Amino acid sequence: MKLLMVNSASYVNEDVMHFLGEMFGAAGLKELYYDFKGKDVYDNEEFKELFEKELNIKSFDCVMSTDFYPVIAQLCYQRGIKYISWPYDAPMNVLPCPQMGYETNFIFHFDKIEIEKYRKLGYDRFWHMPLGVNTDKYDAFRPDERFAADIAFMGKLYRSKLPIIKQGLSVELVAYLDKLVKVQKENRDRWIVDELVSQPIIDEMNRQYEAAGKNLNLVKEQITYTIAEYVTYLDRVELLEMLGRRFDVHLYTYDIGDTEKELLKNVKIHGPVYYNTEMPVLFKTARINLNSSLRSARSAVPLRALDVLGCGGFLLSNAQPELMEFFEDRKEVALFKDTTKAIELAGYYLDHEDERKEIAEAGYEKVKRNFRYEDKLAQMFEIAGF
Repeated sequence: MKLLMVNSASYVNEDVMHFLGEMFGAAGLKELYYDFKGKDVYDNEEFKELFEKELNIKSFDCVMSTDFYPVIAQLCYQRGIKYISWPYDAPMNVLPCPQMGYETNFIFHFDKIEIEKYRKLGYDRFWHMPLGVNTDKYDAFRPDERFAADIAFMGKLYRSKLPIIKQGLSVELVAYLDKLVKVQKENRDRWIVDELVSQPIIDEMNRQYEAAGKNLNLVKEQITYTIAEYVTYLDRVELLEMLGRRFDVHLYTYDIGDTEKELLKNVKIHGPVYYNTEMPVLFKTARINLNSSLRSARSAVPLRALDVLGCGGFLLSNAQPELMEFFEDRKEVALFKDTTKAIELAGYYLDHEDERKEIAEAGYEKVKRNFRYEDKLAQMFEIAGF
């Protein structure tokens, strides 16, 4: 078995490469580094040249990447090589495209509802695979008082482009989008945006953009993701602001402006932390680590949650379906359905230190057993026929 791993500078690539190396050894694994950021992922001549050069030097049985790249799918299909991808974003990094349908594809996604969406579109090369965590790596880190906090949140606020999308639209369409945001914000149990952003709505939006002389022509996925970003922004700002009134709350982010700083004046705001070196220390040090999922990730256990648990941190998260499926609430994690419950749980576990530590330890043991990279990778290669 000879595998070419395309390293596209993803957060998880280091861990994936480590365990692939254990599986296939130095002779069976080659890494091709290429950062697709800002570049064409559908028909990229620069990448094609690099890819073809690798395959002319050595033959491979399989190509793998974390995110799905249509250009890789195309090249693998042309050569009859199996292509495994394991995206960790929902929605995926690309729009639905014909390259997703190739029989050489094995696309493993961590969100069950996202998979259902693609299968309904006619793409049958998707399988469900939760993400993994490398607890052995995280065990080497120790808490550090630099990151001391009652509650910490590491992540983007997702300042959405929705205000830009609304420019050039009629009063009626703007009111419709605002109402849609309001209703979705109040509803965590059901994602209603997909069904209410109908094709007639999309067509009318694009007609109005053209009439206004705006260089915009949007598809459904772009509109719904923009709304998901904006609702997530509202979720996170509200949650941090309300918690900040009562507790010692710290935010670590690169995505913040003056408006958010004013809204979060009771929250201690820091710059970003390095994923591979500082993040584990943060999660081990903060008494409570907060997760508020991107609304478009409707089912999955997000990478942030697994990283918190893999570091032995206490996780306070919104109640994602797969978090409820794989973890026991109040035994391994603490889950909330609204801001009021989040505040209640935060106060309780800050006052009950022993119980909080027991839950954090149980969550750590669960991911150490059930979310091992080596197990997830072995399952994927077995499904792909290796």
